[in-house]
Amino acid sequence: MSNRKDQGRYARMVAFWGIMLLACYGCFRGGGLVDVMAGWMGDANQTFIDPFPIVGSLRTSTLICFGLVAVVAFLTHRFLSVRKVADTLVETEAEMYKVTWPGWPETWNGTVAVAIMVVILLLFLVAVDLVLAGAMKGFFSGGGGEGAS
Repeated sequence: MSNRKDQGRYARMVAFWGIMLLACYGCFRGGGLVDVMAGWMGDANQTFIDPFPIVGSLRTSTLICFGLVAVVAFLTHRFLSVRKVADTLVETEAEMYKVTWPGWPETWNGTVAVAIMVVILLLFLVAVDLVLAGAMKGFFSGGGGEGAS
């Protein structure tokens, strides 16, 4: 399949930025790779700028994670440029344009139906739980009253 430059553009952008957000989240969230590396590096984790926007402080571990994110960006771009992957994304985007998306009334009716079924199922499970709990309580207490020995 021969693709024009703009074919599958949105599918490729969503795939790229989704992978990049995952990489950044894994590196920079609390307890992420930056914090793990800071623990490994100890005193060797030199602070360059404190405070630094978004990541708190610019340290050696932060710079290493920025480099890792840049490598992930490069590899992701290369992977999404592979002919088979690009063709799959182009075809996916073309199929998404063919989908008939539900309107607001249909979406609302479906939401209400699901909510009602959840409430009915909740009530049923609560009733069954109470009945079974009562039966188990009677079974394990021996079925006798207070005077039974």
